[in-house]
Amino acid sequence: MRTAFPIYSWRKPGLKNSFFVTARIPCKVTYMEEGQLKGDRFTLAVTLSSRELDKDGFVVDFDPVQQMLEKLRDQLEAKPLDHFTGSPFSMKSLLTFIHQQLDESIKTHHIIQKVYLEGDREGFGLEVN
Repeated sequence: MRTAFPIYSWRKPGLKNSFFVTARIPCKVTYMEEGQLKGDRFTLAVTLSSRELDKDGFVVDFDPVQQMLEKLRDQLEAKPLDHFTGSPFSMKSLLTFIHQQLDESIKTHHIIQKVYLEGDREGFGLEVN
């Protein structure tokens, strides 16, 4: 069963001919802390930008973005974060890992503008300048 997630697009004021799209998907992240396995539930959100729309008038085709985020979610839910980063858990290491994975997955002209997590605690984000 495929999980649908909201996808939004908008134009950022002041950036002529720049279009943005944000995709969100629920995600459970596990990590080791003080010798114990812990976890948090988040909503993983990614904002992509493009200078042009495709032939159908969209910023990006929905299916590849959904598949990319589902693959990343499955990866994060399969093993503790420490396994991937090789360092103790921190929000920065988590966001950096997510950004690197997305950067390797995107094979188009789209730019990752922002990667952030929304959850029970305050939101955490990594913005690309």
